[in-house]
Amino acid sequence: MKNIEISNLSKRYRNGVLALDHISFSVGSGVFGLLGHNGAGKSTLMKALVTVLKPSAGTIRVCGYDTAKQGGEVRRRIGYLPQELAMYPSLSVFDFVKYMAELKGVHDKNAVCAALEQVEMLELSKQKIGQLSGGMKRRVGIAQALVGDPQVLVVDEPTTGLDPEERVRFRGVLSRFAKDGKTVLLSTHIVEDVYQTCEELAVLRKGQLFYAGTSAALMERVDGKIKLVRLEREEELVNLQKQTVVLSTAYESHGLLARIMDENEVFPLIEPVSATLEDAYVYCMGGKTHA
Repeated sequence: MKNIEISNLSKRYRNGVLALDHISFSVGSGVFGLLGHNGAGKSTLMKALVTVLKPSAGTIRVCGYDTAKQGGEVRRRIGYLPQELAMYPSLSVFDFVKYMAELKGVHDKNAVCAALEQVEMLELSKQKIGQLSGGMKRRVGIAQALVGDPQVLVVDEPTTGLDPEERVRFRGVLSRFAKDGKTVLLSTHIVEDVYQTCEELAVLRKGQLFYAGTSAALMERVDGKIKLVRLEREEELVNLQKQTVVLSTAYESHGLLARIMDENEVFPLIEPVSATLEDAYVYCMGGKTHA
């Protein structure tokens, strides 16, 4: 049995916006990436998954339990770090995590200490939340999600704004948690985080599921088709975008370098370069003009 099973899920808001349109995929153990631009539907899916939002249609099952009909059972098995977690700056790290634990029905101080130890914040447990850096606050956020030893951890844009060292640390925490049959659903727009931690991923585009499967299979879609084209003038970029998908551009001292997806062999004499997961993702999103 998969830890998360999403079947034909749709969500239409009262203003008529269709945020999710018949989404279906499943998630097993390990770290699973959910990629998509802002507005793709990632946060709506996260909120439905953790029972904050009720879907308009379809079902989500977490560890076999229906989120709409068995919300209490789901919440007992899930840890959640939203994109914006309200914190009380005057509370100590320990007291904040203890407070969040008690809201979950966990009254064991040892469980709080264990969660803080997992994110390397136990030694700073007496520090006030208001005195912490952004990265440390994010670690406290993941600690409150880890309290109670959930089977599934859902994290929404956890590394946005963090420095490289803190992002590496954060990815390590998620990878360690995902051992022994547990699941992390990592929602992000930072492709590097998915590349470093996830074997499988899903890509949302404008509320629809564009892709679900392994990172390797997604990269195969662009393998052998990624090329570098040098342009002397920026005006040439407009014409290039009419011919092929431009994935990215880099300015040089003499013109600019365009990274393209040459599906139709527009440039047969240019040798392809190694493809990356970011190439595949930007291609999924429609190229540079839509990225």
